[in-house]
Amino acid sequence: MRHWLPALAFMATVTLCGCAGMVDSMSAFLHAGPWWTAAQSGKISSRARELEAHGELAMALDHWRLVDRISMDPAAANREITRLQSKIAESVKAHYQNGMAELRKKKPAAARNHFLAALRLDPAFQPALIQINARFSTFPLAVRLSSSGDQPATVAKKAFGDEKKAFLVAWFNDLPVDTAMTPGTLLILPKLVKTPPKKVRKTKLPSQLAQANTLLAKNDLDGALILARQADPDDPNVQTLIHIIHLKQATTQIASGQLEAAGPSLAMIPDGFAGKNAAVEALQAALQKQQTAIALGQARVHFDQGEYQQSLDMAERLLKEAPESVDARDLATEARYRVALDHFDHQRFLEAREVLEKVDKSHEASIALNKTVRSRLADLAQIHYRNGVKHFINEDLKSAIAEWEISLACNPNHDNARENIDNARRLMEKIEALP
Repeated sequence: MRHWLPALAFMATVTLCGCAGMVDSMSAFLHAGPWWTAAQSGKISSRARELEAHGELAMALDHWRLVDRISMDPAAANREITRLQSKIAESVKAHYQNGMAELRKKKPAAARNHFLAALRLDPAFQPALIQINARFSTFPLAVRLSSSGDQPATVAKKAFGDEKKAFLVAWFNDLPVDTAMTPGTLLILPKLVKTPPKKVRKTKLPSQLAQANTLLAKNDLDGALILARQADPDDPNVQTLIHIIHLKQATTQIASGQLEAAGPSLAMIPDGFAGKNAAVEALQAALQKQQTAIALGQARVHFDQGEYQQSLDMAERLLKEAPESVDARDLATEARYRVALDHFDHQRFLEAREVLEKVDKSHEASIALNKTVRSRLADLAQIHYRNGVKHFINEDLKSAIAEWEISLACNPNHDNARENIDNARRLMEKIEALP
């Protein structure tokens, strides 16, 4: 009896829903159930593996957590979550260590990229966050390690020459003012420097520009841009250098296929700046090529699925936009042949001939099919011509004209059919004019 209980429960549910006029909502009810949601776990799992294969570890982890919530058997998802968490932790640690190594090599831009990569995987990873805040903040900060017996007051004495500035040490590091520090604690301190006189700043600007130009020559675009932005924004030389850096960023992004990023880079350059128009044209050409490749892929999908007319239509549209595309031309030739062949197989010879009027002279199969189609049409033209003669002899002029018109459609060079049509129409006019 127990074996029948689920079935009886299901039938009762359906009956009750029907009685209440809610049968239409039964599908929605089933789709909302946990068994339906759990059925999606396979697709989400596949997507998680794809994301991991492309290096998107954090997104892959989120997908596995979703599988864990909806799956009927979350054991596999738990294993994947544990494995990915371990993999992310190792990657975060590796990026942090690489960033510290780049700092020792005095390569701040490369170090910053590693710290940001670590935070992208784990936004709460404090060592990388501290380095970003300390070394790359727009606020002037410095980093210092505490010594044995240090307190905020002793650190203020060493760093600022004034124990009364202990409140700055405490505030910037979220410490009590009278706390004792563990030796080797990483401290973030503000740089307390006097504002340099205007004449001193002027002597530094050329140095900053020179350093920025040096980094630009080494293709360190991020580092060059940081230095250039720190210079006097009202200096025309500074503005020119910033535009040059953005232009080089855009051309590099276009060459590497990062077309979405190239647009914003070009937008930072004023119109009329030397080289911008050429870069814009290169971006537009790259976008057109990308769109052509996407459309060509869709046309090939239609062809592979046997949808030859759709494939031909898309290929011909592509040829209008990109007439130099050899791939689009080859696909159009093959699709045109398949469309004509389908018409021929179904004895639609007139339609087949119309399609083959644009036949590629180098496509042997199309040439052969065109000859066969025209031969069949010539035979049909003769058959319809004779049928027209029979109707004419039987004084059925309308039927005769109809047959000769079909004959002429099959063979436009059938002069007898054309002449007979004219004669028959004149004869009909005379007959109709009789009193």
